Amino acid sequence: MSMGFLPALQRRLRPVMRPVVRWLLYYFYETSYTMGTGGKLVLGKKVAVANTLFNLSSGSIYIGDYTIFGQNVMVLTGRHRFIDGQRAGLEEVMNGPAWGGGEKEVPSSGYDIRIGSGSWIASGAVIIGGVTIGNNVIVAANSVVTKSVPDYAIVGGVPATVIGDTRNNGSDSADEG
Repeated sequence: MSMGFLPALQRRLRPVMRPVVRWLLYYFYETSYTMGTGGKLVLGKKVAVANTLFNLSSGSIYIGDYTIFGQNVMVLTGRHRFIDGQRAGLEEVMNGPAWGGGEKEVPSSGYDIRIGSGSWIASGAVIIGGVTIGNNVIVAANSVVTKSVPDYAIVGGVPATVIGDTRNNGSDSADEG
């Protein structure tokens, strides 16, 4: 009794295709991008990222265990210096040395970002260094974090402000409005 061509082919290809599909899912859903050479990226255990940008131009980024990042999150240490209303280094780039020993346009340190364990950074959030985000924090979608956040806070908005507490047994939620 013949099983048929397609079922037999599916049975033979399944062991080959599963790793390919898993890799594609990982590539598209668990990808992060790093840019800059000013600092280092330190990830804790079981950190989940989804298309996240880590900018290390002006400092290091430290992320605690079991932290989750939604889609399109940006964690930015990069800064531009301004002197007398102009970006430092801009003249050097366009016309040669102009700042006499010259300030670099982008500082290489001083804007570290620390994100505690058990935190959730929702899709589209932007974190601008140097800030510390505590443990068990929720950063609501599309929020911009410009100041440090205490443990157990729920923050949202532009700029992000505290809108709840994660210890309230679910009575506060990042998507309540």
